[in-house]
Amino acid sequence: MDAKTKALFIRKWEKYFPGSEWPLACFYSDSLCGAEPAPMPRPSDKGYTCVFGQLAAVRAGKPLAFNGENLGCFGAIGTLGFSANAPTREEAAYLVDFLVTTEKFYRSAAQVEATMKHNPPLPARGRYLVVKRWDALEKADRPQVVCFFATPDTVSGLHALAGYDSMTPHAVMAPFSSGCDTLIGFAMKELDSAEPRAVLGGFDPSMRSCTKPSVLTFSVPWPKFLTMLDNMDRCFLTTTVWDVIRRRMQRT
Repeated sequence: MDAKTKALFIRKWEKYFPGSEWPLACFYSDSLCGAEPAPMPRPSDKGYTCVFGQLAAVRAGKPLAFNGENLGCFGAIGTLGFSANAPTREEAAYLVDFLVTTEKFYRSAAQVEATMKHNPPLPARGRYLVVKRWDALEKADRPQVVCFFATPDTVSGLHALAGYDSMTPHAVMAPFSSGCDTLIGFAMKELDSAEPRAVLGGFDPSMRSCTKPSVLTFSVPWPKFLTMLDNMDRCFLTTTVWDVIRRRMQRT
């Protein structure tokens, strides 16, 4: 992580988004990169532990590393690429039934299967998924996705900033998927795109209890993040329109 980039973002973030929460940077690595393995999840009456609950410590400033052993949800294990093998027929049938019958997020098994076909999980690009708050990044770190936990005012600024230099109105997508997929999975896949898009998320009802009611997520692939950072001093953030919102951020 280039020290100049780290310091530049800190300066601009504090200037244009005062009081907003520091984003998290995540990347796959074969080493822990100064992070601690995330604690094993505690038993939950839901039958799983949401990764958004596990990320609370990271948002407080403690770098953590995740893998297939310490993620508390089978959905996150698959979404983030840590499933050792393809699911058996029985496991796949259980997942489909869980999504249709238990969680009731899909109307039919055919819909689940079609959705999975359109959005297959990527294999993990390292032994660990390392997640650090921005201010905890070190020189050797190589962020791949930057994840914001943001209020509507902050999302408004990030959304407009993502579209500032885009030649289409589709610089940001809001896919229907799990919270962890919209936080990390989709943005990781955008790294392979010629024009990577940002991802608006945090709509999954299953993870909403692990966030404040006013918070959504906004995730940006690293190349897109760098262009957004470069554009901050020349876009709407310098106008009186944004100054009204910026002063409201300062008050709250």
